Amino acid sequence: MSNRKRNSTHKERNILVLNLTDEVCLTDKQTDTSQWHFNHAGTLSAAYKTLEHSPCQIAIAIIDVPHQQVVLRAIELLSARQPGLLWLAISLDSPKKMDNLCFCFTDYFLDFHHLPIDWQRLEHTLGHLSGMAQLNEHWVKEHTTHKPASFFFGESDVMQTLRDNLYKIAKSDETVLIGGETGTGKGLCAHLIHSLSSRKNGPFITVNCGALPPTLIHSELFGHEKGAFTGADRQYIGRIERADKGTLFLDEIGDLSLELQINLLQFLEEHYIERIGGQKSTEVDCRIIFATHVNLENAVEEGKFREDLFYRINIIQIELPSLREHRQDIPLLAQDYLSKLAPPNRQFQFHQDALVAMSNYQWPGNVRELKNRIQRAIIMAESDIITETDLGIKFACSANDDSDVVDLAQHRTEIDTELLLAAIKRNNHNISAAARDLNISRTTFYRLIKKCKIKL
Repeated sequence: MSNRKRNSTHKERNILVLNLTDEVCLTDKQTDTSQWHFNHAGTLSAAYKTLEHSPCQIAIAIIDVPHQQVVLRAIELLSARQPGLLWLAISLDSPKKMDNLCFCFTDYFLDFHHLPIDWQRLEHTLGHLSGMAQLNEHWVKEHTTHKPASFFFGESDVMQTLRDNLYKIAKSDETVLIGGETGTGKGLCAHLIHSLSSRKNGPFITVNCGALPPTLIHSELFGHEKGAFTGADRQYIGRIERADKGTLFLDEIGDLSLELQINLLQFLEEHYIERIGGQKSTEVDCRIIFATHVNLENAVEEGKFREDLFYRINIIQIELPSLREHRQDIPLLAQDYLSKLAPPNRQFQFHQDALVAMSNYQWPGNVRELKNRIQRAIIMAESDIITETDLGIKFACSANDDSDVVDLAQHRTEIDTELLLAAIKRNNHNISAAARDLNISRTTFYRLIKKCKIKL
């Protein structure tokens, strides 16, 4: 590999290549003449290290059917560690299987490629994604720091009620528990509460309890002293302590171990923390906002979540609505995303069929999927008119009677059925555990069971 590429330090040119399969792809020989620097990671921990030492805005996932759930879970964890990372997929499977992948997992990927790689198209896509990453970075900064409420606008009664409640909650200093399906905007909701509160000038610290390895999360939350354990070569200030005078957002609190739940409960009661290996307690003044996509009451019944902690954090509860619950807001939301995500030199607009398709689509990934599909359409569209095909939902709407639609829908049902049955079997028919295994809510799990006509 050339020195020019080896010495690359610009995150705009660094690409993370996540390959958890057994196949070799994007070799040094293949990529040596590319303007991009490909950083290969064959494990999740290697990917974490890559993002730490070689910052990237774009990532490529090598994916096939046998490894797809492992890869998708890794993508979720990496995206939690670095929000805003743009993903594209290279499928090792046949074009037909790749079509199924595109149909099922557009929420994860902005573009799909297959072997043999069309290098001209790949380079073209990477160029688009690089430009999109710059816009995305600016957009997130602008609209989460200065206008967080823009994520929760809408004319529906459910959104107006949500906004009213968020403004009331922001005025208090109590703990908040945010629930809702994946992709409904729980992190943005937490940030909005912080931005509207008296703590808005303090730090907003985020921890995804499901994204950190169990061996590291205690140190990550509470910090450690130098020499506290092997590898602790310096003092580390934990996330809780860093949130002093601000807000701490603990996402996916249901994934926290029972042991750490005890430590967290103690902090909530006393407002003091003690670093690992430390001899003194440190007072921390912060508001804590929790979020989960699982039913914590069920987790309490199953002995996976402490009852005393549940009642301590469940003082104020918000349930974010799915996009399906306020369909009338979809055109407004879509137009807002389109205007903010589009490059300044392009004036995009939606074809009427695209607006109809978006209103009819089920949106399993909620507003996050809406944003991702629009972002992908801006990159891949052949013209300034965004069609339902550009959005990738042409085949998802029941209004379309084309025979290909039936085939694709059937393929997705078959994939869903296979995944559901495997998860049920792996978890000895424990539905809550099976839902967590697939990283979906119990409600979504039961909906899919009904759709796939699976008898328990």
